Amino acid sequence: MKIIDNNKINLSVLKNSIVQPEIFEKGTDKFWDDEYISEQMLNFHLNPDIEAASKTKDTIDAEASFIIKSTNMKGGKKVLDLGCGPGLYVREFAKTGAMVTGVDISERSINYANENIKPEYKNTLFIKKNYLNISFNNSFDIATLIFYDFCALSTNEQMILLSKIHGALRDNGILILDVVSENKETSISTNVSVCEGGFWSPKPYIEILNTYLYEEPKTEGLQYTIIDEDGVTKVIRIYHRLFKLTEITKMLNKNGFKIESL
Repeated sequence: MKIIDNNKINLSVLKNSIVQPEIFEKGTDKFWDDEYISEQMLNFHLNPDIEAASKTKDTIDAEASFIIKSTNMKGGKKVLDLGCGPGLYVREFAKTGAMVTGVDISERSINYANENIKPEYKNTLFIKKNYLNISFNNSFDIATLIFYDFCALSTNEQMILLSKIHGALRDNGILILDVVSENKETSISTNVSVCEGGFWSPKPYIEILNTYLYEEPKTEGLQYTIIDEDGVTKVIRIYHRLFKLTEITKMLNKNGFKIESL
Protein backbone atom coordinates (compact mmCIF):
# COMPACT_ATOMS: atom_id res chain seq x y z
CA MET A 1 0.00 0.00 0.00
CA LYS A 2 1.34 3.46 -0.95
CA ILE A 3 0.10 6.87 0.15
CA ILE A 4 2.02 8.72 -2.60
CA ASP A 5 0.39 8.84 -6.03
CA ASN A 6 1.82 10.99 -8.87
CA ASN A 7 4.13 12.68 -6.35
CA LYS A 8 1.18 13.66 -4.16
CA ILE A 9 0.03 12.32 -0.82
CA ASN A 10 -3.21 10.42 -1.27
CA LEU A 11 -5.03 11.65 1.81
CA SER A 12 -7.79 9.09 1.39
CA VAL A 13 -5.30 6.21 1.58
CA LEU A 14 -3.58 7.85 4.56
CA LYS A 15 -6.90 8.30 6.35
CA ASN A 16 -7.87 4.68 5.74
CA SER A 17 -4.54 3.49 7.15
CA ILE A 18 -5.08 5.21 10.52
CA VAL A 19 -8.85 4.88 10.98
CA GLN A 20 -10.04 2.61 13.78
CA PRO A 21 -10.40 -0.89 12.32
CA GLU A 22 -13.05 -3.45 13.10
CA ILE A 23 -12.15 -5.33 16.26
CA PHE A 24 -9.51 -8.01 15.62
CA GLU A 25 -9.13 -6.94 11.98
CA LYS A 26 -5.73 -8.12 10.78
CA GLY A 27 -2.95 -5.79 9.70
CA THR A 28 -1.39 -5.70 6.24
CA ASP A 29 1.90 -7.39 7.17
CA LYS A 30 2.97 -10.58 8.96
CA PHE A 31 5.80 -8.85 10.74
CA TRP A 32 7.03 -11.88 12.72
CA ASP A 33 8.78 -13.32 9.66
CA ASP A 34 9.96 -10.04 8.14
CA GLU A 35 13.73 -10.42 7.72
CA TYR A 36 14.56 -7.20 9.59
CA ILE A 37 11.72 -6.98 12.12
CA SER A 38 12.07 -10.60 13.22
CA GLU A 39 15.71 -9.89 14.07
CA GLN A 40 14.65 -6.95 16.25
CA MET A 41 12.02 -9.17 17.88
CA LEU A 42 14.64 -11.80 18.67
CA ASN A 43 16.92 -9.16 20.19
CA PHE A 44 14.05 -8.07 22.45
CA HIS A 45 13.34 -11.70 23.37
CA LEU A 46 16.95 -12.16 24.44
CA ASN A 47 17.36 -8.89 26.34
CA PRO A 48 17.04 -9.99 29.99
CA ASP A 49 16.29 -6.51 31.31
CA ILE A 50 13.28 -5.38 29.27
CA GLU A 51 9.71 -6.61 28.98
CA ALA A 52 8.93 -6.45 25.28
CA ALA A 53 8.84 -9.58 23.13
CA SER A 54 9.49 -11.63 26.29
CA LYS A 55 9.26 -10.87 29.97
CA THR A 56 12.38 -9.97 31.94
CA LYS A 57 14.73 -12.75 33.01
CA ASP A 58 13.75 -12.33 36.68
CA THR A 59 10.07 -12.72 35.76
CA ILE A 60 10.73 -15.71 33.50
CA ASP A 61 12.73 -17.41 36.26
CA ALA A 62 10.00 -16.76 38.83
CA GLU A 63 7.17 -17.89 36.54
CA ALA A 64 9.01 -20.98 35.34
CA SER A 65 9.75 -21.96 38.93
CA PHE A 66 6.08 -21.48 39.85
CA ILE A 67 4.87 -23.52 36.87
CA ILE A 68 7.33 -26.35 37.51
CA LYS A 69 6.37 -26.56 41.17
CA SER A 70 2.60 -26.20 40.73
CA THR A 71 2.42 -28.84 37.97
CA ASN A 72 4.96 -31.24 39.52
CA MET A 73 6.90 -31.07 36.26
CA LYS A 74 9.61 -33.74 36.13
CA GLY A 75 11.11 -36.51 34.03
CA GLY A 76 8.45 -38.58 32.33
CA LYS A 77 6.10 -35.62 31.89
CA LYS A 78 5.39 -34.20 28.43
CA VAL A 79 5.06 -30.42 28.13
CA LEU A 80 3.72 -28.24 25.31
CA ASP A 81 4.79 -24.57 25.29
CA LEU A 82 2.70 -22.60 22.79
CA GLY A 83 4.14 -19.34 21.45
CA CYS A 84 7.52 -20.46 22.76
CA GLY A 85 9.56 -17.77 20.96
CA PRO A 86 13.28 -18.62 21.18
CA GLY A 87 12.60 -21.17 23.92
CA LEU A 88 13.30 -19.24 27.12
CA TYR A 89 10.64 -21.12 29.13
CA VAL A 90 11.31 -24.37 27.28
CA ARG A 91 14.90 -24.29 28.50
CA GLU A 92 13.79 -23.93 32.13
CA PHE A 93 11.18 -26.68 31.76
CA ALA A 94 13.72 -28.99 30.11
CA LYS A 95 15.98 -28.76 33.16
CA THR A 96 13.39 -30.89 35.03
CA GLY A 97 13.94 -33.79 32.65
CA ALA A 98 10.48 -33.43 31.11
CA MET A 99 10.07 -33.82 27.35
CA VAL A 100 9.25 -30.31 26.13
CA THR A 101 7.80 -29.30 22.76
CA GLY A 102 7.84 -25.62 21.78
CA VAL A 103 5.62 -24.26 19.01
CA ASP A 104 6.01 -20.79 17.48
CA ILE A 105 5.11 -19.04 14.23
CA SER A 106 8.45 -17.22 13.92
CA GLU A 107 11.06 -19.04 11.86
CA ARG A 108 13.86 -16.92 13.30
CA SER A 109 12.87 -17.77 16.89
CA ILE A 110 12.58 -21.47 16.13
CA ASN A 111 15.96 -21.45 14.37
CA TYR A 112 17.53 -19.78 17.41
CA ALA A 113 16.02 -22.39 19.73
CA ASN A 114 17.23 -25.26 17.55
CA GLU A 115 20.73 -23.80 17.40
CA ASN A 116 21.13 -22.67 21.00
CA ILE A 117 18.85 -24.73 23.24
CA LYS A 118 18.29 -28.11 21.61
CA PRO A 119 22.02 -29.04 21.47
CA GLU A 120 22.19 -28.80 25.29
CA TYR A 121 18.73 -30.17 26.03
CA LYS A 122 18.05 -33.20 23.87
CA ASN A 123 14.65 -33.56 25.57
CA THR A 124 13.32 -30.59 23.55
CA LEU A 125 11.57 -30.31 20.21
CA PHE A 126 10.83 -27.05 18.38
CA ILE A 127 8.14 -26.76 15.71
CA LYS A 128 7.50 -23.77 13.43
CA LYS A 129 3.73 -23.57 13.20
CA ASN A 130 0.78 -21.33 13.93
CA TYR A 131 -0.53 -22.84 17.15
CA LEU A 132 -4.08 -22.44 15.86
CA ASN A 133 -3.17 -25.27 13.47
CA ILE A 134 -1.78 -27.79 15.96
CA SER A 135 -3.23 -31.30 15.76
CA PHE A 136 -1.87 -33.20 18.76
CA ASN A 137 -4.11 -35.86 20.29
CA ASN A 138 -3.96 -36.85 23.96
CA SER A 139 -0.20 -36.26 23.92
CA PHE A 140 0.76 -33.89 26.76
CA ASP A 141 0.49 -33.65 30.53
CA ILE A 142 1.04 -29.88 30.69
CA ALA A 143 0.44 -27.01 28.26
CA THR A 144 1.53 -23.40 28.71
CA LEU A 145 0.54 -20.22 26.89
CA ILE A 146 2.49 -17.30 28.32
CA PHE A 147 2.81 -13.50 27.93
CA TYR A 148 -0.84 -12.77 27.10
CA ASP A 149 -0.74 -14.53 23.72
CA PHE A 150 -4.31 -15.64 24.33
CA CYS A 151 -5.50 -12.02 24.53
CA ALA A 152 -4.16 -11.20 21.05
CA LEU A 153 -6.61 -13.60 19.42
CA SER A 154 -10.18 -12.98 18.32
CA THR A 155 -12.94 -14.68 20.30
CA ASN A 156 -13.34 -17.29 17.56
CA GLU A 157 -9.59 -17.97 17.51
CA GLN A 158 -9.56 -18.26 21.31
CA MET A 159 -12.28 -20.91 21.19
CA ILE A 160 -10.43 -22.80 18.44
CA LEU A 161 -7.18 -22.73 20.40
CA LEU A 162 -8.76 -23.90 23.66
CA SER A 163 -10.37 -26.79 21.80
CA LYS A 164 -7.01 -27.68 20.23
CA ILE A 165 -5.23 -27.55 23.61
CA HIS A 166 -7.93 -29.63 25.28
CA GLY A 167 -7.49 -32.27 22.59
CA ALA A 168 -3.71 -32.21 22.98
CA LEU A 169 -3.84 -32.82 26.74
CA ARG A 170 -4.14 -36.20 28.37
CA ASP A 171 -6.79 -36.91 31.02
CA ASN A 172 -6.14 -34.67 34.04
CA GLY A 173 -3.78 -32.57 31.91
CA ILE A 174 -3.00 -29.04 33.06
CA LEU A 175 -3.15 -25.76 31.11
CA ILE A 176 -1.41 -22.69 32.50
CA LEU A 177 -1.96 -19.37 30.75
CA ASP A 178 -1.94 -15.68 31.58
CA VAL A 179 -4.41 -13.06 30.39
CA VAL A 180 -4.83 -9.30 30.71
CA SER A 181 -7.49 -8.25 33.19
CA GLU A 182 -10.15 -5.59 32.70
CA ASN A 183 -8.26 -3.45 35.23
CA LYS A 184 -5.43 -2.67 32.81
CA GLU A 185 -5.00 1.08 32.53
CA THR A 186 -5.37 2.21 28.93
CA SER A 187 -6.76 5.15 26.99
CA ILE A 188 -7.42 6.27 23.44
CA SER A 189 -4.39 8.09 22.05
CA THR A 190 -2.38 8.95 18.93
CA ASN A 191 1.40 9.35 18.84
CA VAL A 192 3.48 10.30 15.81
CA SER A 193 7.24 9.70 15.59
CA VAL A 194 9.76 10.41 12.83
CA CYS A 195 12.51 7.78 13.02
CA GLU A 196 15.89 7.73 11.30
CA GLY A 197 15.67 3.97 11.61
CA GLY A 198 14.41 1.75 14.37
CA PHE A 199 12.41 -1.33 15.27
CA TRP A 200 10.29 -1.42 12.11
CA SER A 201 12.96 -0.58 9.52
CA PRO A 202 16.66 0.28 9.25
CA LYS A 203 15.66 3.16 6.95
CA PRO A 204 13.86 6.40 7.92
CA TYR A 205 10.12 6.11 8.51
CA ILE A 206 7.15 7.76 10.16
CA GLU A 207 5.36 5.78 12.88
CA ILE A 208 1.77 6.60 13.76
CA LEU A 209 0.65 4.70 16.84
CA ASN A 210 -3.06 4.71 17.54
CA THR A 211 -4.46 3.13 20.69
CA TYR A 212 -8.15 2.22 20.40
CA LEU A 213 -10.64 0.78 22.87
CA TYR A 214 -13.49 -1.59 22.08
CA GLU A 215 -16.31 -2.32 24.47
CA GLU A 216 -17.69 -5.66 23.25
CA PRO A 217 -15.68 -7.59 24.10
CA LYS A 218 -13.55 -5.12 26.04
CA THR A 219 -10.32 -4.92 24.07
CA GLU A 220 -7.33 -2.62 23.64
CA GLY A 221 -6.11 -2.25 20.07
CA LEU A 222 -2.67 -0.96 19.10
CA GLN A 223 -2.31 0.07 15.46
CA TYR A 224 1.12 0.94 14.07
CA THR A 225 1.06 2.70 10.71
CA ILE A 226 4.58 2.72 9.25
CA ILE A 227 5.31 4.99 6.26
CA ASP A 228 8.70 5.00 4.54
CA GLU A 229 10.26 7.75 2.42
CA ASP A 230 8.66 6.39 -0.74
CA GLY A 231 5.21 6.36 0.80
CA VAL A 232 5.05 2.58 1.17
CA THR A 233 2.77 1.96 4.12
CA LYS A 234 2.44 -1.00 6.46
CA VAL A 235 -0.27 -1.40 9.09
CA ILE A 236 0.49 -3.64 12.04
CA ARG A 237 -2.23 -4.39 14.60
CA ILE A 238 -1.90 -5.92 18.06
CA TYR A 239 -4.87 -6.57 20.34
CA HIS A 240 -5.26 -7.22 24.05
CA ARG A 241 -8.60 -8.69 25.09
CA LEU A 242 -9.27 -7.42 28.62
CA PHE A 243 -10.95 -10.17 30.60
CA LYS A 244 -13.33 -10.20 33.52
CA LEU A 245 -12.83 -13.22 35.76
CA THR A 246 -16.32 -14.44 34.88
CA GLU A 247 -15.55 -14.20 31.14
CA ILE A 248 -12.35 -16.25 31.14
CA THR A 249 -13.93 -18.78 33.53
CA LYS A 250 -16.94 -19.26 31.24
CA MET A 251 -14.73 -19.61 28.16
CA LEU A 252 -12.50 -22.21 29.80
CA ASN A 253 -15.44 -24.16 31.19
CA LYS A 254 -17.12 -24.19 27.78
CA ASN A 255 -14.05 -25.93 26.36
CA GLY A 256 -13.88 -28.63 29.02
CA PHE A 257 -11.48 -26.99 31.49
CA LYS A 258 -12.01 -26.57 35.22
CA ILE A 259 -10.16 -23.76 36.98
CA GLU A 260 -8.05 -25.13 39.84
CA SER A 261 -6.36 -21.89 40.89
CA LEU A 262 -5.80 -18.28 39.87
